[in-house]
Amino acid sequence: MLDHLGPAAHYGSVATELAICRKTAGIIDRAELGRLELVGREPWMEHALAHAIGPAVPPPGRAALLGDTWCCRVAAERALVVAPPAARARWRRLAREAIVAGHPIAYSDVTSTSAAISIVGPAARAVLRAAELPHELEPGELAADGSGTTVLRDGPERFLLLLSEPLTSAVWHELLEAGRPFGLSPVGSDALVRLRAVPR
Repeated sequence: MLDHLGPAAHYGSVATELAICRKTAGIIDRAELGRLELVGREPWMEHALAHAIGPAVPPPGRAALLGDTWCCRVAAERALVVAPPAARARWRRLAREAIVAGHPIAYSDVTSTSAAISIVGPAARAVLRAAELPHELEPGELAADGSGTTVLRDGPERFLLLLSEPLTSAVWHELLEAGRPFGLSPVGSDALVRLRAVPR
C-alpha cells in the first residue's frame, strides 16, 4: 500500500489511474485547492454571496460551482470557498469589499489547517458508505459527518471531502482500507485532469 506523501501528478501510469477512476474508484489529494472560510450574519452573507455569484446563491446544504471554484454553503451564516490560489484572492477581495459596504463578513484562509480529497469513480458512493461518510447526496449537495468532514457531491461519480484538519497518513490509510473491497486506489491529479477533458 502506498504511503501518503502529499499530492502527486501520478503514481506510475496515468492511463492505469484513469482506468481506475472509470472502473472502480480513485482517491486524490486535492492539495492544489485552498479553502477560504466566510462567516457573517445571514443577511450579510446573502448580500456578499450574491455580489460574488449573482442571484443563484446556494442555500445551506448546497454548493454553487463558478468555473473551478466551489462555494459551499455549509450553514446559513457560514460558507467555505474551495478554489485554486487566484480565485481565493478574488474572494478575499470580495469579502473586504463587503466589509467596506457595511456588510461585515469575517474571512480566513484555512488552507493550512484543513484538507480536501476527491473520491472519483463508479464505486465512490460505496467507498463513502463503507467509511461511514455521507453518500446519499444529489449533485451540488453537501453534508457533514459530525466529526469535522463535509462531503460534497461534485459530479455524477465524484465526491469532494473537506476535512477540518490537515490530511494525515492515518486518515489516508483509513479511507484506503474502507475502499479496498471496492478497488479504491491512489490516483494523481493528472488522471483527474484527463478524466474531465476526455469524453467517456
